[in-house]
Amino acid sequence: MHAMSTTGWKLNQQDDKGSSPDNLIDNVAQHLGTWVAGLAFDDIPHEARHIARRCVIDTFGVAIAGARTRVSQSIRAHVATVYGSGDCTVIGETDGLSMPGAALANGVAAHALDFDDTSYAGVVHGSAIVLPAVLAAAEHADISGADFLTAFVAGSEVIYALGLTMSDHHYLKGWWATSTLGAIGAAAGAAKTLGFEREKTARAIALAAVQANGMSAMFGTDAKPLIAGQAARLGVEAALLADAGIGVPQTIFEDPRGFLALMNDGIKNPAGLRDLGRTWRLLDPGIAIKSMPVCSAAQAAIEATQYLIASNELNAEQIKTVTCHVPHLVKISLVHEQPATASQAQFSMGFAIGCILAFGTLGPSQINTKILASKELIDAMSKVTMVEENELNGPEFQPHFPECSRVTLTMKNGQSFTHLTPAATGMPKNPLSDEALLAKYSSCAAYAGWPDKRAQNLRDNLQKIDELSSIRMLDLGET
Repeated sequence: MHAMSTTGWKLNQQDDKGSSPDNLIDNVAQHLGTWVAGLAFDDIPHEARHIARRCVIDTFGVAIAGARTRVSQSIRAHVATVYGSGDCTVIGETDGLSMPGAALANGVAAHALDFDDTSYAGVVHGSAIVLPAVLAAAEHADISGADFLTAFVAGSEVIYALGLTMSDHHYLKGWWATSTLGAIGAAAGAAKTLGFEREKTARAIALAAVQANGMSAMFGTDAKPLIAGQAARLGVEAALLADAGIGVPQTIFEDPRGFLALMNDGIKNPAGLRDLGRTWRLLDPGIAIKSMPVCSAAQAAIEATQYLIASNELNAEQIKTVTCHVPHLVKISLVHEQPATASQAQFSMGFAIGCILAFGTLGPSQINTKILASKELIDAMSKVTMVEENELNGPEFQPHFPECSRVTLTMKNGQSFTHLTPAATGMPKNPLSDEALLAKYSSCAAYAGWPDKRAQNLRDNLQKIDELSSIRMLDLGET
């Protein structure tokens, strides 16, 4: 049964008329293809461009850090063997790859630490999928920075429009929207980068839709960043296949055996597509940029715990228990109570809070098996409990604060302290400042061992990306 019917929780519910096909755009692929092909840089509001640049800077930063992970290194070895050489960069590597290979490798790196941005228009990590696809196509076509940013916005907005169209039902049903919708956005972004007209763009989008997949059951395993990379690769290949004239049903979204029927039980909110290009989803509902490399569902509880410890001058040794009261979305996202691997730890409330109690911090350096096996962390994790609280599923919090948390610390002397964090730092309603975003980028580059000058040069170019005459000026390879 759909989770909303048993918990009352909702994030992006369909409207009352959403079940009638007459209320949906007649042909989704054609509608998206027409909008993407017609989008110009000057059509994008200045504020949306600013958010897009922030997403680009953040995604490059987390991809640089993510490239250091074991799963990313394994995939890089794989693509070097399986995919042909080419003119597209794998971030930090000397040898270039073909467009699909580079998109796959960079997509894995962008999501390897689960440190990349999130949109609640579908509950998706949009940038980690769209940017690697657009980057590969942009380097191949040698386009300008302004055209790159336009393609990035196009692909991102397609994902978020589809996310709102499908409501939260798609995610709660068990599909990983980052992959299913991300592949379609990646195809749209790649098609825009390669200069496709509307018919060919629509074909690329339909080709991606007919292949899109990804299940939430893989959370906490290497398959999650792998599927993120595969979604970016799939989007690039869909664009290339469309360019080669490969045919596909243009009604793949509306068909009774198609995308909406099979992957969302036919549920649809027509406003998601109707408002494409009128309401910019980079701004509304906005983008969440993480301050810690674990699932966004844990971030509010982490901050609430930090606040209680700091404001009451508590010593972690004095704490007997930590109870995290959470809404349904958080409960179903943090699925590993006793994580056995670093990947599982990123989807564990016990791990997230345990790191704060044991080490006072949570960054990329804590995401490893040595930390996970440490006595300090194991003892701290034993104090943490997570429970779903119906009040946090109610209209006072949903959909405005989808991953809020109320934390209660109970001390060994019987005292207790409680604090509610509606929106963690980085959430759309509590955004990370531009200065903090740049500091996050710098810390990611330092974690990866990049020299300061190299990291700064890339950061400076990313801040003015729409002024670059060629995307190749970014100089992303090994130096």
